[in-house]
Amino acid sequence: MDRILRNLIVVLLGAATSALTAAVLVFLELRGEQTLFGYTAWSFVPIGAIGAGLLGSLGYLAGALMLRIRPGMILLVGVFTVAAATHLYVGHLDNGLLMAPNRSALMYPKAFTQFAAASLVHTRLPSMSLDLGGGGSGSSESADAGSAAPAQEGPRIDTQGDSNAEGMAQGVGGMLAKADMGTQLGAGDTGKLSKISGNVQAINQGVENHGLDLVMAVLQIAGFALGGLMVASYLRSLAYCHNCELFLSTKGRQTRYFNSSNGVHNSVDEFLTWMKNQQLQQGILAHKEVGSDKKHNFSEYSSTIEIRTCGGCRTHKLEFSAKRKKGNTWKDIKLLRHSATSLEPIDVTRT
Repeated sequence: MDRILRNLIVVLLGAATSALTAAVLVFLELRGEQTLFGYTAWSFVPIGAIGAGLLGSLGYLAGALMLRIRPGMILLVGVFTVAAATHLYVGHLDNGLLMAPNRSALMYPKAFTQFAAASLVHTRLPSMSLDLGGGGSGSSESADAGSAAPAQEGPRIDTQGDSNAEGMAQGVGGMLAKADMGTQLGAGDTGKLSKISGNVQAINQGVENHGLDLVMAVLQIAGFALGGLMVASYLRSLAYCHNCELFLSTKGRQTRYFNSSNGVHNSVDEFLTWMKNQQLQQGILAHKEVGSDKKHNFSEYSSTIEIRTCGGCRTHKLEFSAKRKKGNTWKDIKLLRHSATSLEPIDVTRT
């Protein structure tokens, strides 16, 4: 199977588990009337989104391990895309619950499953229009009011049919109408200023609310994506084949224990000699004959040979490591770690 196709399958599995996690959390919120996905600590730490992201990222982990594919950069892009889509899906579910005519019926798993599936199908990108306190409707109302306002007319003057007098009367009436309009505008200045001030405050409040909503959305998306990033980091730390970008499968392990540092150093020196001569299988057989195969109270050091193989090109990778006992734990001695690859099959059980 192609590497890109495998990565896409991993992303799709992660998207499926993320959507399932979101639906389950919303259902639990509906039943328990407590915020889970949107829960925050210290006002801005998205604890709920981080926990949901960890659960949702199990799809990435299962898919990568099942397909043995080491995730590439496409997974990182997919993690953030899925996180944003999941946040949008949760918002769509919440809006649907608010508008549901029979909210109590959705508390049953079967009904909620149908509701969640329908919401997933109909989830769309949000509208990019910004409603700032009804500014648009106010403008249209002003336009309507302006268009519906009656034309100002001056007082009627009786001219008794004289055409010259009628012309003069119309001129005087127009001037009187303008004077009357100025008086009305002057009297209405206070009300209009108050209306303008109210509109400005509404716009400022709308901008502030939208800004806070945007910040919380970004934090929740980042929190949800954190789970996927942690899984991706873990997967990329596993041993893999550089040629095939596939995880290596463990073929065998051989560990020997020593009572002193001299014993482990002799084991390391002897194995390095075999490794330099490209006789890995002979080195494995020689390693089996030194030290003890069982750990006991006097064991202070150990050396381990681990063989992994690639399922694609069948290349074998051998890793030799040494550890020292410190208290109740064993610490890796990094200076004594060595690795080698072989195109020929090697095995710790071969005799």
